[in-house]
Amino acid sequence: MECTIVDVFAETPLSGNQLAVIRGASDLDTAAMQAIALEMNFSESSFVVDEHFGEARVRIFTPTRELPFAGHPTLGTAWVLGHDHDSYSLHLRAGCVQVTFEAGGIAWMEPPPVKQGETLGVRSAAALLGLSPDDIDTRYPCVFATVGPRFALISVNGLDVLRRARVRPDAYTDLLGSSEIGVFAFTEGAYSVDAHFAARMYHHRGLREDPATGSANTAFAAHIRSLGVRGNIVVEQGFEIGRPSRLYLDISETIRVGGKVRPVMTGRLDPGCVDAATSAGTGP
Repeated sequence: MECTIVDVFAETPLSGNQLAVIRGASDLDTAAMQAIALEMNFSESSFVVDEHFGEARVRIFTPTRELPFAGHPTLGTAWVLGHDHDSYSLHLRAGCVQVTFEAGGIAWMEPPPVKQGETLGVRSAAALLGLSPDDIDTRYPCVFATVGPRFALISVNGLDVLRRARVRPDAYTDLLGSSEIGVFAFTEGAYSVDAHFAARMYHHRGLREDPATGSANTAFAAHIRSLGVRGNIVVEQGFEIGRPSRLYLDISETIRVGGKVRPVMTGRLDPGCVDAATSAGTGP
């Protein structure tokens, strides 16, 4: 099985969010894919279980679970399989997503619909991020949203506050009670003069920070659209952890999320690794 590693939402190599794309994975069961994703230990790894001209069936795994949809694996996998075409379609558990490729190097996807949920109070949002209520930007209500994964979207007052924001595991347990909800903190203004927002996204009770999150930015795009925002928006993410990323949002009646993909390396999984992964579900 061929493995290609790419950086997604990356303006330059060795930035953005890392992704392992495993091709020829039709003989792997779920336990084997999960074991390989844990070995890779990126935010996500994708497994191509069937591919034809212009389309493929793909499964996406974090190191701990399978996802019906995720943004950077969708863009990165489509780029690996079909960036020499005008477009490429991925059949994911959440449905079919088409990715198109622009001459300027940006890959664009139209993600699944976002389901917007209940609000989160200012004091609760502040406690979740280890901040004071005055650090929360109340112009943007704190809300939950789901697009495959589920997220809590919290606006803060400026880059200084964003740099201080850390998910408190105790507050997370008290307020959310589940490790399946990502916490997406954002602010107006960014590190680059031509960007509009900066953001951070935390997994697993804040124990893991994501360099660039296409699904969370999809939820964010739907959130600000509900507040009247339209047009082309640039979001910077990952700067605080040394993986600067840039996500392009095209917000209208539909939402598109785009970014650049940079190849890193290509190789093959060792047969012994494949055998071990195939038997992964039989251990204690």
